[in-house]
Amino acid sequence: VIRLSVAPLFGEVDAVFNDTQIINLTPGLATQCGFSFKFDPMGNAMFFASLQNCFSQNMDKMFSLVMQFRLPGNHMTEDPVYRVGKTCSYTPWTSREILCDRNYMEVSVRRTLPDIQTIPKQLTGGPKARSGNFRRGAEVYIFQKGYAIANTPTRLVLRSPHNAEETYLQNVTGVPMRVLSTSTFFEQKWLVTRVDATAVCPTPVAFTPEVITWYMPKHIDPLFSSDAFTMLEVYMGIDAKRLDTEEMAARNYSVLVTEAHIIVEIPVGAVGGYFKSHIQDDQYFVTYTIEPMLELLWIEEVAHENTSYKVLFPITTPPMARPPQVRNYTVPEQAVFVLELGTFNLDVELLNITFPTMVLTVAECNARGFNVQEQRSPDNTLKTFRMEVPFSDPVVFKEVCFCVTTFTLQLIYGLVIFPEYAPFSHSAVVDAVLLDIGMPLDYAKLLLNGFLSLIIGSERPTSHTVGFSYAVFLQRMLSFRVFGPSFPNPGLMATCLLLPHLQECFSNGTMTALAVKVESAPGLNPGQLTLSDPACGPTYSDDRFAYFHFTVNSCGTTRKFINNVMLYENEISLPDELEVKLKVSCYYVANITRTLAFLTRPRDNEPFAETGTGRLMVRMRLAQDASYNTFHQEEDYPVVRYLRQPLHFEVELTTSSDPKVALVLDHCWATLNEDRDSRPRWNLIINGCENPEDPYRVVFHPVEADARVRFPPHVKRFEAYMFSFADDAVEPSGQVFVHCDVVICDASSPTGGPCSGQCVNQDNLKRGRSCFMLFRPWQTITELIGSLSLSTGQRHVKDLFEERHVYVSSGYILWV
Repeated sequence: VIRLSVAPLFGEVDAVFNDTQIINLTPGLATQCGFSFKFDPMGNAMFFASLQNCFSQNMDKMFSLVMQFRLPGNHMTEDPVYRVGKTCSYTPWTSREILCDRNYMEVSVRRTLPDIQTIPKQLTGGPKARSGNFRRGAEVYIFQKGYAIANTPTRLVLRSPHNAEETYLQNVTGVPMRVLSTSTFFEQKWLVTRVDATAVCPTPVAFTPEVITWYMPKHIDPLFSSDAFTMLEVYMGIDAKRLDTEEMAARNYSVLVTEAHIIVEIPVGAVGGYFKSHIQDDQYFVTYTIEPMLELLWIEEVAHENTSYKVLFPITTPPMARPPQVRNYTVPEQAVFVLELGTFNLDVELLNITFPTMVLTVAECNARGFNVQEQRSPDNTLKTFRMEVPFSDPVVFKEVCFCVTTFTLQLIYGLVIFPEYAPFSHSAVVDAVLLDIGMPLDYAKLLLNGFLSLIIGSERPTSHTVGFSYAVFLQRMLSFRVFGPSFPNPGLMATCLLLPHLQECFSNGTMTALAVKVESAPGLNPGQLTLSDPACGPTYSDDRFAYFHFTVNSCGTTRKFINNVMLYENEISLPDELEVKLKVSCYYVANITRTLAFLTRPRDNEPFAETGTGRLMVRMRLAQDASYNTFHQEEDYPVVRYLRQPLHFEVELTTSSDPKVALVLDHCWATLNEDRDSRPRWNLIINGCENPEDPYRVVFHPVEADARVRFPPHVKRFEAYMFSFADDAVEPSGQVFVHCDVVICDASSPTGGPCSGQCVNQDNLKRGRSCFMLFRPWQTITELIGSLSLSTGQRHVKDLFEERHVYVSSGYILWV
């Protein structure tokens, strides 16, 4: 395997063959030709190539490969191109070499008959074996089903996608393995030789939150002819690079060889892999990815043939929830909020912070004195974001309750995951409480009414000193005890509920609510509380409270309009208990200007329409009569007709099953020979309509669905009258060829140009808005391999080789 590391943001990859031919390495071609690549979280790419790939200069011992990487430029400069070359040696070859990569499986077997130099005649494979013809190109035979086969002087190489039709799953010692079994026949004058080749590759592994366990059968049944074998070597590596025992121990990897299996264990988060961030429903998840390599070498004692078996096995764990947490390190006496948001992978960046009155970027926060800083973990694998906001800043909400001052900071962190620019947010509300202990007690006692709920404590204070003792619970409730010799009940305890903060309404359409257990319901379990939708339970709960976080369009939330206000309401309750109910609501002014944060993703270059390749077939046939039930076959040509006798033509799109596609006849004309551009010519159909100068105009026939015609929009029928060319410059001729240009349209949006329908108003035609297919003028049937894209209500089809037209031609027709 050849390995190349590439910088991020490359635009496309090309293979260079014979130092001159540049071939774009599409994903499909990469699979067939023995290439794979992977990306780290920051977009850096690592390319892997089989030594026996399609484009290496293969001498059986020395292998050279040249790759070309094109990086995105801008509209002012051309895209920079970088060329990288690599030469590797590999010896000695074993009797059989099997390589399992992330997107293909490959088997290479030694050919024991070096005098046979002919091309293999056919290939069969698996339980669904089929033979197929293939053509030669760079010693690789590319099949329609994605296979590739190469024939070197000493070896036969077969390559297949993992999901090819002829592959099948087989349980090998409890491990599902994907198998491709083939036989290739070499034909010489008096001799046919069969070469068998089988590739077997593993399927996904088992996970726990802490460990990845990979089981590999020791005896891979489809590869062995008997049970007598000797395992000679077992090696492990990462990213196609072999590791020694010391390196494996340092990374806590383990490889255990048992009677039945080779067991590889990798701790989740171990060196050699990486964590990647993901967003699902605005929730933060991470996955861990690592690509271990396992190399085995064994020899079968009966056949005395050795096998080298190498697996590059990318493993990605299922998404693991990692909800961000805001840690509050605020000391109220210092009058500064100190907050830390985390923990994130290194591919997450903080873009902005939304406050109730404004949105500030990180730079603007720092200019305002908020001191937003990114902090890394000691091993440089994780990060958090720390921020300091003074109590005195206008973004901080201040509230006085009796002798208590509460400072509240509401904020929404705007974050993004690179390199895919996936945005997400995290909202938080933090409080800090300051108690004015200098307030006179008699005055405080008078203020209790209307602000505090009074609870008479049972225990008496042990001190007669006047003062306060207080504690903050959940950042939503303040409890304190007032004691002194002048109070008749020295066990007086007061609880101040900060009611405005039991529920919060955010500008991004989310609500939070806190349900606190009270003494009047001692048996209540807060964790059993739900919103109006019983499926929406608390985001967090304990034996004292339940905390809910939900959006205004979920969990059974209702909405109603009151004048210029939208009111959203929900209800916290205990299922089957009518007495336990707490209504929560948020209102939003319908017509108001709010500050909103948004993310724009920078563009590396100008946008372009991504194309996909497909195969279409259009054929033109001459019917024997107006019923269009029977047609002239190729052997019937030339077809003989009398002058002015009707000719019934049918043009059909044959391979598409898309009901949204429609075929439209754009131009049809007749010539004296099969050259569509020859002169003279006579127009039969112009811009989808009959030629107004033709004394015998064509007639369009409707097409109805029947047993043969499944999609009527795919078929067009017209009737023309037999004629001959005769004028001053040309003698009457006995043959006529009919040609047509057709347009493939989107039937669901038939607007503009020929796609407006057959024979539309000439004033509405706009020729510049269609893309056409070009067919070579074969007699009865023509095949297109082109690119499809959708634009302006039409299916654009661009031929890979010629102009943007599609035409079909009839065989020649004689008149008598």
